[in-house]
Amino acid sequence: MSKHFAIITLVACVLVTACMNTPKPLTDTQKTDIEKQVLEQWGKITAAVEKADAGTYSSFLSDYGFLGMYSQGTHFASKTQYADSVKSWFSGRASSELKQKEIKVSVLAGDLALLDQKCLFIAHMKDGSSGRCNHVVSFVFRKEAGSWMIIHGHESWKDL
Repeated sequence: MSKHFAIITLVACVLVTACMNTPKPLTDTQKTDIEKQVLEQWGKITAAVEKADAGTYSSFLSDYGFLGMYSQGTHFASKTQYADSVKSWFSGRASSELKQKEIKVSVLAGDLALLDQKCLFIAHMKDGSSGRCNHVVSFVFRKEAGSWMIIHGHESWKDL
């Protein structure tokens, strides 16, 4: 009987200790550092969009935790489905410009951040035409193996 009591007590102590180990809130310095890292990654992603480089753009999508993307009301449930669509969309473009960018990064945890951007998006097509729209995007980034990767997103636009 005392053996069972000792085991139950040990298990109870482990469970109580585990429940009490909540992560410490991030400091302002930690949040600023995460914001800087996400913005650096976003700069690389934006450069791929401006060059209409679908392969590089898609390389920033998580291999391990991609949750999906919503683009102008269309749901892309897998990384492959979304990457294939990006490749198709970028195939007719020569380049793009993102102007009047307003960007906000919200740090959610030590390994999660939300990036919101509003901009004027100008697509220059290979046939010489161009299109302009007001474009908004929200991406959830997760830090994986030292890099901030996109795990979920939403974008919408209104043609001008």
